[in-house]
Amino acid sequence: MHSLLVAIYLYFLSPLLTLLLFLIFAYVIMSWLIAFGVVSMHNQTVRQIQSALDSVMLPMLRPIQRHVPPLGQLDLSVFLLALGIMFTKDWLLPTIIGFTRPSLGY
Repeated sequence: MHSLLVAIYLYFLSPLLTLLLFLIFAYVIMSWLIAFGVVSMHNQTVRQIQSALDSVMLPMLRPIQRHVPPLGQLDLSVFLLALGIMFTKDWLLPTIIGFTRPSLGY
């Protein structure tokens, strides 16, 4: 059972959580590029990329945004989501998997 959980973590959950972190990074960079006028929402490709990022990120960000209001122009929900994903990936899941390790019997 322990080796199955380790395999699921290593080959599925960890890469998936890493991909989510990269998507958060892309979402932040894209929002900065739009806010500072580097790219325009009038461009079809920019709209498609932003729409795809919004469809992935907003369902995860909305519950956090309901409880954590923005500080002026600074939205902390993205930071808190990234922190939660890193916490889950680097500590919580390995700790849970460690509890399933078979005991040595003494």
